[in-house]
Amino acid sequence: MTTSMVSLVRQIMSAGEVSIRELARRAGRDVRRVHDDVRVLAELGLIERTTSGGVSCPFADIHVDMHLRKAG
Repeated sequence: MTTSMVSLVRQIMSAGEVSIRELARRAGRDVRRVHDDVRVLAELGLIERTTSGGVSCPFADIHVDMHLRKAG
C-alpha cells in the first residue's frame, strides 16, 4: 500500500461518505489515479463503495501490518 493510498484512507475516514471526484479534489490528485487507488483499497476491504457511487470507511481504527523486502 502506497503513502498516497494511506492518505486517501485517512481522508475517507474523516469525511464519511465522499465521491471519488471530491476525494481527488481534497487530495490534490488526478481523478483517474484516485479511482485506481480506490479500487485497490476496496479490494483489500479497507473501504466500501456506496450505493450512491461514493466511498466510505466502515472502520474507526485500522491497523496495517506490512513486510517489505528489497527487490532483486
